[in-house]
Amino acid sequence: MKFFSRILVLAFPALPLLAAGQEGAFLDYRLKVRSREGSAQVETGFRVVASPALVTRNRVQRPRMGGWRIEALGGKGAAPSPLLLARTLGLCYFSGPTAQMLPLATGIKLGGRWCRLWQVQTPPDVGAYVYLAEVAPNLLALAYLSAMLPDGDYRSMEIHLAGLTLGPRVAPAEEGTALLRTLQHWSEHALQNGPGGPDAGGPDAGGPDAGSPDALETEAVQ
Repeated sequence: MKFFSRILVLAFPALPLLAAGQEGAFLDYRLKVRSREGSAQVETGFRVVASPALVTRNRVQRPRMGGWRIEALGGKGAAPSPLLLARTLGLCYFSGPTAQMLPLATGIKLGGRWCRLWQVQTPPDVGAYVYLAEVAPNLLALAYLSAMLPDGDYRSMEIHLAGLTLGPRVAPAEEGTALLRTLQHWSEHALQNGPGGPDAGGPDAGGPDAGSPDALETEAVQ
């Protein structure tokens, strides 16, 4: 019996990873970016796959949070480069609420469920609007982000959650608060370089108002 078990592991090494993804979460996003060279806006898509919490046989040790990864999605635009994907993952969120977030009296429908929106209180010197969706009790995922990037090849970025699938063992990602670290890095960058840079003044014109996520189809709390 052990022999056949080893054969199955060798023949289907991807099955555990696939099963883990199905028990965790899939989050599909639309992405719009504009480079500093002034070229036309590029639209593409990506998916964040969050694996479930890792449960050990040790009854004393608490389950570890799961991992996450980002994948390019096909669409009408060109697939995002690995460098862009890596930077985009640093703007994602998949974890619990913090003191930096405020629950709103509105929500959106995702995957057939109603999700309350939370607003991230971004530093005043950072040109970014960020909203999170409560996709499960005490579990928030990035729903919308519009930001001017202080450095790198890209000038602005807009991320919009288009759909999600949650498995029975969905859990926060161990690196799921990457967004907050990125916002803090941007704030430190602004303090070092001072206001008035070429990208000062907040997100592109036409972005959502800081107090109302107009870019999302919201519904008031019943």
